[in-house]
Amino acid sequence: MKNRGICCLSAFIVSLFFWNLLNAPTWAAGSITPNTLEKTVDHIMSTKLEKWHIPGAAVVVTKGDQILFTKGYGYADLERKMAFDPAKTIVRVGSLTKSLSASAAMQLVEQNKLDLNEDVNSYLHSYKASQYQNQPFNLHQLLTHTSGLDEAVYGISSHTQAGSLPTEQYLSIYFQNQPPIREPGIQFDYSNVAYGLVGNIVEQVSGQRLNDYLRTHLFQPMNMPSATLDLPRNNPALAQSYRWSDGTYQKQPFSYINLPGAGALSVTPNEFSRYLITHLNEGKYEGKAVLQPQSIKAMHAQQFAADARLDGVGYGFFRGQLVTGVPMLWATGEIDDFISEMVLIPSQKLGIFVTINAADSDTLLHGEVINAIAQMLLAEPQTAPQSMDRSATQVKLSPEIEGLYQVNLSPVHGWGKWIRMLGSIKYTVRIQNDHTLIVNGEYPDENKAMDKIFQAAGDGLFVEKGGQLKILLYQQNGTWMMIAPDSKTMKQTTLWHRTWTLLVSYAAASLFFIATLLIWIVRYVIRAIRKNKAHISSTLAFIALLNTIFLGVQFIYGNSQIVYGYPAWYIWGICALPLISALIAVWVLIVNSAKLITGERRARATGKILFAVLTLMHVVYLFYWNFLPVHYS
Repeated sequence: MKNRGICCLSAFIVSLFFWNLLNAPTWAAGSITPNTLEKTVDHIMSTKLEKWHIPGAAVVVTKGDQILFTKGYGYADLERKMAFDPAKTIVRVGSLTKSLSASAAMQLVEQNKLDLNEDVNSYLHSYKASQYQNQPFNLHQLLTHTSGLDEAVYGISSHTQAGSLPTEQYLSIYFQNQPPIREPGIQFDYSNVAYGLVGNIVEQVSGQRLNDYLRTHLFQPMNMPSATLDLPRNNPALAQSYRWSDGTYQKQPFSYINLPGAGALSVTPNEFSRYLITHLNEGKYEGKAVLQPQSIKAMHAQQFAADARLDGVGYGFFRGQLVTGVPMLWATGEIDDFISEMVLIPSQKLGIFVTINAADSDTLLHGEVINAIAQMLLAEPQTAPQSMDRSATQVKLSPEIEGLYQVNLSPVHGWGKWIRMLGSIKYTVRIQNDHTLIVNGEYPDENKAMDKIFQAAGDGLFVEKGGQLKILLYQQNGTWMMIAPDSKTMKQTTLWHRTWTLLVSYAAASLFFIATLLIWIVRYVIRAIRKNKAHISSTLAFIALLNTIFLGVQFIYGNSQIVYGYPAWYIWGICALPLISALIAVWVLIVNSAKLITGERRARATGKILFAVLTLMHVVYLFYWNFLPVHYS
C-alpha cells in the first residue's frame, strides 16, 4: 500500500508537471498583474526620468477588455506643478491619430461608401489629387504609405488657430505645387500628407468635419469624451511639453496642424487605451461594435511589405516583434515635443501605451517600458526565428552593397528641398565575412548610432544575430536600396549626395561671401585711417552683403519657420536677394569681360570675373535646392 501510494503520488506530480508545461502560456499571461507592472515601471521611471530629462510620463497597460495598470509620473506642467495623471491629463499623441483615421476609413469601407482600390479622385469634389505619369493612387496605398506622394513640410502647421488652413485648402495648394514623385504601390515612404488626405476623404464622403465624424463614430462609442482634433488650448488639463537646454526645461509652443487626420489628436492616456481595447477585442468596446472583425483583421494584416519575409505594415499600424519574438502591432507619434507609442500584442490581448512630454530622449523610455513588459511574456508562444537559408552562407556578398544608405525625408518639389542638407536617417553597411554584415545606425528605441551584426537569410534578407531586427538589400534601377528595421526605404548614397558633402559645399559658399564682406570692411577701415584714396570695389562688397544677409536670415528664420510657411516679406524680400546679386554679377561679368578685351587692368578684371562666376554658380545652387522665390522643382 505504501509503495502504491508513492507511485500514485509520483504519477500525480509528473502529470501535474506536464499539465503546467502544456498550460504555461496561460499561466505566464496571468503572471502580469497590476503589482508586478507597477514594480517594474516604477523602477524604470525612478532611474530614467531625471537621467533623460523627461518632466512627466504616463503608462497604461490593458488586458482583455479592461485597463490592467495605469499610472502617471512626474509633472504634466512644471510651472503649475500639475502632476501627470493618466485619467485627467490631456496629451497630444501626434501620428497615433493616423490609426484612428484608418479606422474611420474602414468604417466607411464597411458601409460600401469607400473602396480601398478606387481612384481617390472619385471621392474628392473641391479639388483633385495630381498623379504620377497619369497613374491614379487609391485608399489602400494611402493607408500603407505607398501612394508615391511627395513629402509635405512647407506650411503644414500654424502658430495660431486663425492662421491654420482648412484641410481641403491646404491639400489643393499642395497638389498644385507638389505632384507625386513615384509610381504608386511600389515603395513604402512614411507620409503625413497621405493620412491627411485619408482624413479629408472621410470628411468629403461623410459630409462631416473629421473631428465631428470621429466624435460620433469612434470617440463616443469608445467612451473617449476628452478626445478631440481641435487643440484644447484653454483646457487646464492639457499637458505642456519641454526641451532640456542649458540646464533647464524650456517650455515648447503648441501648433495647429493643417492635416488633422495625420496627427492632431489630443486625449487622456486612459481614454486612448480604450482604442487599444477595441482593436484587441475584434472591434468591440463594452459590447458595442465599433469596427467589424474583418476590418480589424485587415488593419492588423500585412498589407504591404517590400518582401513577404519582412514584418511590413497594416492599415494604421506597423507590424513587428517584441524582443522575445512575440508578434506585435505598434505605432509612434510625435508633435510639439510630445512623444507617444502604442503596442498591441494580439496573442495576449495585451495593449501598452506610453507617453512623455519631452522629445530629447526620443522613444528610449518607451522602449524600456515595452521591453520590460515583454520580458514577462517569455513563456508566451514564440514565433519561430527566421530560418537561415544555408545556401545563403555559400554565396559571397558583393562589395557593391557596402556604403552609406540614407532615407530622404525632404520634399522633391517646392520649399524645403534643402532640408536634405540638414541630415537624415542613415545606416552604414560593411561586410564582415561571406554571409555577415555589420550595420551601423540609430536603431528603433536607441538615441545613438551603434553596430549590429546581421546574418544572411537568403535573397537579400539579413536577420540580426541574436535579435529580431531584419533588413533587406536589393537593387532598383541599378541602385542598391535597403529596407531598414523600421520599414523605411533607404538608398545607397554617393559621396556627392551625402549630407556632409552637401553641407560643406553650402558652408563653403557662405564663408566665401562672409569673408569677402569682412575683407572689404577691413580694407575700407584701413583706407579711412590712412586717408588712402586707393580704389576698392564696392560692387563686389554689395554682392557679398546681399548673400550674407540671405544666408543669415535663412539660418536664423527660414530653417525654423518652414513648417509654418513664409510671409511675403521673406519670399520676395530676403529670398530674392541672391537673384539681385546674380543680376549685379552679370553686369560685373559684362563690364570686366570688355576690359579684358581692351587690355585694361587685366588682373583686376580677371578677379572680378572669377568672383561674378562664383556668385552665379552659387545662385544656381540655391535655385536647384529651391531656396529662391522661383524653384527648380
